[in-house]
Formats: sequence, C-alpha cells, structure tokens
Amino acid sequence: MKKSLMAALFAGTLFFASCEQEVVIDDAQLQEIVDAAVAAALQNYPNTQAIADAAAAAATQAVNAGIASLDINGAIQAALDAADAIANPEVVNVGTGGILEITTNTTWTNDKIWFMSGKVVVKSGATLTIEEGTIVKAAGGQGSNATVLLVAQGGKINAVGTAAKPIIFTDFQDQITYAHGGVSPNRSLGDRGKWGSIVILGKAKVGEDGGTEDIEGITSGFDFTVYGGSDDADNSGVLKYVSIRHTGTQVAGGDELQGLTMGGVGSGTVIDNVELLGSNDDGIEIFGGAVNVTNLVVYGHKDDGIDLDEAYKGTISNALIYMAADSDTAFEIDGTEDGTGTVKGEYTVQNVTVYGTLDAEKTATLGDYKSGATGLNKNIAYVDFKDGSGYKGIDAGKYGGAGTATAVDKLFFNSVVFVGGSANTKATLLNGKASEDSATWLTVASTKAATAGADESVFGWTQVK
Repeated sequence: MKKSLMAALFAGTLFFASCEQEVVIDDAQLQEIVDAAVAAALQNYPNTQAIADAAAAAATQAVNAGIASLDINGAIQAALDAADAIANPEVVNVGTGGILEITTNTTWTNDKIWFMSGKVVVKSGATLTIEEGTIVKAAGGQGSNATVLLVAQGGKINAVGTAAKPIIFTDFQDQITYAHGGVSPNRSLGDRGKWGSIVILGKAKVGEDGGTEDIEGITSGFDFTVYGGSDDADNSGVLKYVSIRHTGTQVAGGDELQGLTMGGVGSGTVIDNVELLGSNDDGIEIFGGAVNVTNLVVYGHKDDGIDLDEAYKGTISNALIYMAADSDTAFEIDGTEDGTGTVKGEYTVQNVTVYGTLDAEKTATLGDYKSGATGLNKNIAYVDFKDGSGYKGIDAGKYGGAGTATAVDKLFFNSVVFVGGSANTKATLLNGKASEDSATWLTVASTKAATAGADESVFGWTQVK
C-alpha cells in the first residue's frame, strides 16, 4: 500500500470503561484490529487504496466508540460497510433521454453516482454544484441523441474538485466507482465517442454577425443553445480539477461535440486544472469570449487538441497535448466571422508541450492557423514527432513573425522549439507556410530545455502523469 493504514488516525492508549471492567487497548492491539478489518474488506472488494483507507477509518472509529472493544467483529463489520458504500454507491438518474432543465440551485454529492441521460440544461439563474470527487456518468447515444451537460447563458456550474479528489465525467459503461481511486478498471485513456460532452455558454462578445450564435452539436430550436453578447466579464462558474473522459460525437455535417465546448464564455469564469481524455473530435473548442484556461491536459483527441474560433481573446496557459496516431493537429485556430470586421480577438496560447507519436498517420500536424487567426503563440515545445512533421497552415495575411505581445490583426509566434533529429529543419517544419528567414521564433533542438513548454509538475493528479 502507498501509505500506512493507521497514519495519523489515533495515537496513545484507548480506554473503554463500564460498571464491570475497564478495557485498555494499546497501539499494537488497535493496529491488529484495524489490520484484520482491512484485510476482510480487501477480500470482498477491489484491492485499492480507496477501499483500504475507508475500511481503516471505519474500523478505527468503531474501536474508538467502544463498538468493537477487544472483539474485532464490530470493527470488521464497520470496515465492510464502509467498503460497500464506496464500491456500490447509490445511482441517481438525471434525465430520461430527452431534455431535463435544472431551474433551481442543485447539488450532486460525492456519495452517489449521478447518471445523466439526454440533454441536462442548467438554466439562467440556477447553479449546479458538484462536490469534490463526485463521479458523473453519461448515457450513450450518437448524433442528436448524445448526452450533454449544458450550462446555458445565465446559468452556472460550480464543479470544484481537488488534486486528491477530482470530479470525473465518464460514460455509463465505465465500471469506475469510488473504490477505484479515479482509475477506470475497464476503460483505456484514449477510448472515444461514448457520450456527448460538457458545453458552457455565456454572454461575452463573439465574432459572429449579429453578435450571437447557436452552439454546434446540439439540436437547434431551443433558447438554451444561444451564446454571445456584450459582457466579456460574464461568469458561468468554475471547473477546477475536473476529468472529462471518452467524449465527442457528430450530429451532422461538421457539427460536433468536443471534450469541452465553450461559446461566448466570459473572463469571470474559472477553468483551471481540467483533463480531457479521448475526444472523438477536438479536445477543447472555444467560440469567442474571453475565458482563461490554465493547467489543461488534452489526450488522444481525433481532430484538434485546442481549437479556437470566432475572435476568442482569452489566454490558454500551461497545457499538455498528447497526440494520437490519427489526430489531425495540435492547434486549429480561426479568426473572426464578423462580417463588419468590428469584433476582433487576439488570443494568447503559452507554455504548452505537445507530445507527438512516431506512428502518426499525417505529418502536417503541428498547427493550422487559418481564416484570419490573430494572437500570440508563446513557449511551445513539440516532442516525439515523426520526421517530416510540419505546420498545416499559417495565414500569410496576418502572419507577423516573432512577437512578444498580442496586436490587432497580427499573428505572432515566440520561443517555439521542435525537438527532433537532423532531418527536421525550419524549412521542413514551416512546410512553405511562412518564410524561413522571418521565423526567428522557431528552433530545432536535440533535447528539450527544462523551461521549454509546460510546467508538468502540476499535473500529478491527472491520469496521464
């Protein structure tokens, strides 16, 4: 086991008094009772640290309360009951396959598994709170039948996990329970397309004609699909220490669901320490708005790792992207779609490490900066890419070469390193998409410097580290 079962639980000698006798249990006896109770629990339930810890705590409490005394049966029963509670928690159904609207403040607790089916919509004025460590599972279904948790304009999500107890969103066939310590017993990290996704919509500015749009991937005709407005500081809530797994379906004709989709989300929203595993489309896609994202992990996406659209002007900082063999690109970034040219957004993407794979099916995978993309791409490291890899696109009309800050209508790069062999040069990496002479921002190195790319020390809570 990773740690002592009795660490910091109790110290000293325990006394139990009655009118007939005083029973004294010293540390050694207490340890024997707890060890026996834990062993009994681990025989019946998954042999995990989560079960061991729960059993030890319950057995110790039983002894301390005088329930077990010198007879260990009470301690064993307490341990078994605690193990059963986390290995076989109550399942609460949320939705029945259609549309369920959450209109009042609601809390999902970490002693139950919450099973979503259909479109679960947090409406304006309501907040959905999800306790640390909570497991949420989603029904299957493709296209318009995919299960989605959608936070509508004016609604909020308050999903605050911790590094020790992240909140987990996964599919209904994932056998994970609270007994597994966050690790699925049957799913691979890159499993894809098992349910829809999480969608958050706000009232910040977006680069669309008219200033608003309906989010893609959700059946149209409902008021809760609209995003965009004029409040760049809009607050849609918090996602912190959240793992979103095995997502992404296509509704029709290029309208897809990602791992996490945000439309018109404002800077008042907190997106921090989020893990996106196995999306069948993009890892994260952001349509306009000004939300900032920190400490992001994208693993095994099929399309793009980070996809930015419609004049997004926030900052994505400290991210890891793990490419799969069939991934399209690490980054796909578009500019505004506002025909008047008045809504512009200069994004920042900084401190990112992208891990490729030597069996990649494509070579133009480093990034696609197109359709008037403007912003700053800073301190990005590419590691473990096959020879011949390069950029898919760099919009010549906006390209400004090296830069240190964002500027209107400019696409800048700074401190980008490709770690690879001698077969890779600036010319091959740029793939004719930008001038080799102007690309002072790009270097080829044999090893990655410690300061290049993401600070990976903060990702110990994720499944990939």
